[in-house]
Amino acid sequence: MPDGAAGGAIEAVRRVLDAVVSGVGVQATVSVAPGDEGADIAASLDGADLDVLIGRQGETVDGLQYLLSQVASRSQDGERLRVSLDVGGYRERRANALRDLAERAAAEAVEFGDEIELDPMTPHDRRIVHMALKDNTTVVTRSEGDEPRRRIIVEPAD
Repeated sequence: MPDGAAGGAIEAVRRVLDAVVSGVGVQATVSVAPGDEGADIAASLDGADLDVLIGRQGETVDGLQYLLSQVASRSQDGERLRVSLDVGGYRERRANALRDLAERAAAEAVEFGDEIELDPMTPHDRRIVHMALKDNTTVVTRSEGDEPRRRIIVEPAD
């Protein structure tokens, strides 16, 4: 994405986040910049009492991230842009918890020699679990089911 185009999309994302923060009535610092690692734009909100913008199991932050991606893309005449959004460090805390869950499931699968079925997860969360176990030669992972009930199965490797 050319730098000038990035500026327009970044500004569009910033305006939407400013409006959301104001509309919800929370105090937050809005940060929007060019992204890295799979995202064209990286946005974050920092402050106290931002749980309302995270939602139950991250549903609100996921929905807001999708909305921001649509806003960014439309500001660039439909060029698909991916926006990553973190609210109060939620994404990193969630990723760490999922990596811990993956390791516990792998240990349990190996210990009992049986497959372990994890609770349904979003595609983003499933990817974190799959990536956490990709180098573990004692287990294999697969996803089963249909959205929104798609889940990961961790089982001992053959």
